[in-house]
Amino acid sequence: MKRLLAVLWIALASAGPVCAQALEPLRPGERPTPGSTEAELWYGMDQAEKRIRQSPLIVRDPALNAYVRTVLCRVTGEYCKDLRLYIVDIPVFNASMAPNGVTLVFTGALLRMRDEAELALVLGHEFAHYRARHSLEGWNSAKRTSAFLATFGLVTLGIGAPLAGDLAALAGVGGLFKQSRDNEREADRLGLLAAVAAGYDPQAGVRLWERLRREERADRTHKDRAVFASHPQTEERVADIRTAAAQHPGDGMRNIDAYRGAIRPFLPHWLQGELSRRTYDTTVQALTELRQDAPPESAALCTFHLAEALRRRNKGDDAQKAAALYAEAVALPGPPPEAWREHGLQLRHHGRHAEAARALRRYLDAAPHADDAALMRHYLTQLESAP
Repeated sequence: MKRLLAVLWIALASAGPVCAQALEPLRPGERPTPGSTEAELWYGMDQAEKRIRQSPLIVRDPALNAYVRTVLCRVTGEYCKDLRLYIVDIPVFNASMAPNGVTLVFTGALLRMRDEAELALVLGHEFAHYRARHSLEGWNSAKRTSAFLATFGLVTLGIGAPLAGDLAALAGVGGLFKQSRDNEREADRLGLLAAVAAGYDPQAGVRLWERLRREERADRTHKDRAVFASHPQTEERVADIRTAAAQHPGDGMRNIDAYRGAIRPFLPHWLQGELSRRTYDTTVQALTELRQDAPPESAALCTFHLAEALRRRNKGDDAQKAAALYAEAVALPGPPPEAWREHGLQLRHHGRHAEAARALRRYLDAAPHADDAALMRHYLTQLESAP
């Protein structure tokens, strides 16, 4: 199923040189002419969608889907009935809208957003690609490549595609075909207009892309890599979005509390997913800012996961910073049980036996059936019998 998702993802990202003749925008309810190149493209997407519905990567929570779809419909208006939303459990910042209306939003993007206005801006950007038929431009070009023959043939035959064996490959496979930068700039402009027309804060894109640029800069292995390699460089993008936003003075909706409430039940899993990427430089940057912006009910959770990222990176004074953050996490309301465990292990390491025992006891009280409960009870027995 991951492979089928990868096939769909390639086609979502498919684009190349801009066609010589501009395409008419897609109209609400419109479907391609039978036998046309566009019908061929839609057919491939329709076949992939039949299988993507069954993927274990799809987040099926009704409340979260209803919330994101509400924002999608606000931005897309009368086109909303033509769109199908799939929230995909992949810890990478990305979203896309296929020519046939399949809309993917990765959980890594939802983790990095702060409010509904930022979600609206991203959805507006993808809607602009969809309405302008940008993927059709690239499909014509891609048809002449061997990559197309492998991809389209496997989709239509329904036999899967050996293009991705894990989530990391799936997240990166969109780079095989790229939207032109002119199309990306147009989608940025039109996406902003769609979000503003729906009443959202025009500064949302500036905030979002400035954070993503700081995350890029933290990546010591790919200093100049844009979040989306096919898009304009992020410095240029932030400048363009700031200029465009300045043309819409005044405030709009952010709906911060609504957004926080919608994603709050999923934060523990999404934060664990972020750690699983093992891209600790960027994760530390992302979680540092997430912790700074966290509401009181999420502060302990974000603090603990930032500590985990530092401990696992283990460069310079990371270990000392992690120990301090574990202690901070357990002092905040509602810390995750694991925060007590890690805090206790830190205290044990430094010979603070009585405090370590109290912390491990708190962990076992909160998670008596944890996989490591037996080991922690063994440590606790040692600590409580120590002189």
